[in-house]
This record gives sequence, C-alpha cells and structure tokens, in this order.
Amino acid sequence: MSDSSEMTNFAITMKHFRTIFAAAAAALAIISSCGKQATPQAPVFVKDDAGIVRRVNPDEKNVYLVFTAHYSENDKGFFENFDGVVPVLNTLKEKNVKGSFFPTGVCFVQPQYQEPIQRIIDEGHYLSSHSYAHLVLCENGRTLVSADSLAADFALMEKQLNRFGLEKKQYCWLIPPYETCNTESRENMEALGYKLLNPSEGPIFGLDWTTPDMTAYKSIDQMLARLWEIEETDGLNGIILLIHAMNYPDKEEYERPYNHLGEIIDTLKARGYGFRTFKDVIAAE
Repeated sequence: MSDSSEMTNFAITMKHFRTIFAAAAAALAIISSCGKQATPQAPVFVKDDAGIVRRVNPDEKNVYLVFTAHYSENDKGFFENFDGVVPVLNTLKEKNVKGSFFPTGVCFVQPQYQEPIQRIIDEGHYLSSHSYAHLVLCENGRTLVSADSLAADFALMEKQLNRFGLEKKQYCWLIPPYETCNTESRENMEALGYKLLNPSEGPIFGLDWTTPDMTAYKSIDQMLARLWEIEETDGLNGIILLIHAMNYPDKEEYERPYNHLGEIIDTLKARGYGFRTFKDVIAAE
C-alpha cells in the first residue's frame, strides 16, 4: 500500500473516531442531565397590610386548598368539630389532589380524630395547626393575647404535632386562629418560628356557619357562584382557598361546602388549574 493510501485511511479512521467520540460525549451529557432536577424558584408571596401571606406565586395557575377546624370542648363538639375531615380526605384521595390541614390542637386530643390525622400525614398532605385553643388574638386592631400567653398556647399545640412525629420545620406555616391577626400578633408568632398565611380575599366559604336568619348568611349556591365569578373576572392563580372541615349544626348535607369539594376540584382542573400545598412552599423556600 502506498504512503498516500495509508495517510488517507488514517484520516478516515480519525474522522470516524472523532464522530463516535462526539456522539458518545453527547449521550453522556444527556444521561447526566436527566438525573438533575431544576432548582425550584423561591416562592413569590402576596401579603396583606399585617404582613400575612394571602397568595402564593400569583403568576402560576395553581390553587392551595386549606382546611381548618376547631373542636368546641364546652359543647362536646356540637357547634365546632373536625367531623368533615374523613369526607375531605376521601374526596382528595379520589381526585388525586393534596391539601393543607390546620386543625386546632384541641382536635388532636379527641379520640375520634386520631386515625384521620394519621391519614393526613400518611396520604401526603400538609399538616400544621390553627393554635391550640383557638384564641382570639386581636379585635379592632388591639392585641388581646400577650406574647407569653401565645407562647404557652403554641407549646401545647407543638406537643400534639410532635406526638405525630412531626418537627417544626415541617409545620412552620400556619393559619392564625379565626383567620384574624394584626401586626403585633404576627410578629409574636414569627418570634416563635412560624410563618403566617390566611385565606385569599374573595371566596366566602368561611360563612358556612351562618344560618338564614343571619344578615351575613350565604347559601352554598351563592358561595359557589361567588367562586366562579372571581375565577372568570380575576382568575384564581395562587389563591389560598379555605374550606372548613367541620359540621356546623342545623345544616343539611348539601349546604356543607366540603361536600362540593369534588365538584370544585373537577371544575378547577377543567379550567387548567393545578394544586399545591405548603409542603411545596417549604420545599421551594
């Protein structure tokens, strides 16, 4: 074989080698990138005048379903209770959606709620609380509960959450009792290591305790109509949507908002919304 032929064959061989090497390197890069997850962006919060979060990531089409409850010990749970928790959990499981739960610490000590609370954890929902004894923190802007009294109440609350194997970093986002809080109370709770959220303004499911003889009364049909009116005019991006997981007395099953949770979820999905919890918020912070 001539020198020129050998040089030509050598050049062809090197060209093939470079092509194979480049292809292999590209394949390795793809494999490597597949194992990496994009770093989640820090959440964007919309806050009210007291500095409490009212929406999360308003540019994203997600809804944060939150469920609160209190157990009124003086009437053995007649007026306020956590009796809606099992229907809520069953609907969320059926729809493959996660939620965020904020029962008061008093709920945690009732025997009938031990299994449902464990279900909240086992089924991947966010669990925090709503204080221990549902204290009225403020009224007309005036603080009613001192920092020391608040700390004592929260110590009882934390004892119950810890009993279920949770650490504060897992339940650091909470809703203030009665969804009412001024700047001083917020600062006192933040000093205890908490971050505050409240339901977004607009939806009125929190009025499910009212009865037709009350001026503030709204029927479930009016509540649902209000929600879809807001969605059509302003959108529900990042909304914190409160639904009580409670059975108020003298209410027909149809009038309980949580019995319409499946309908709400289906309609939101059909309109392109996803669902997030405060587990997602903690993971992205």
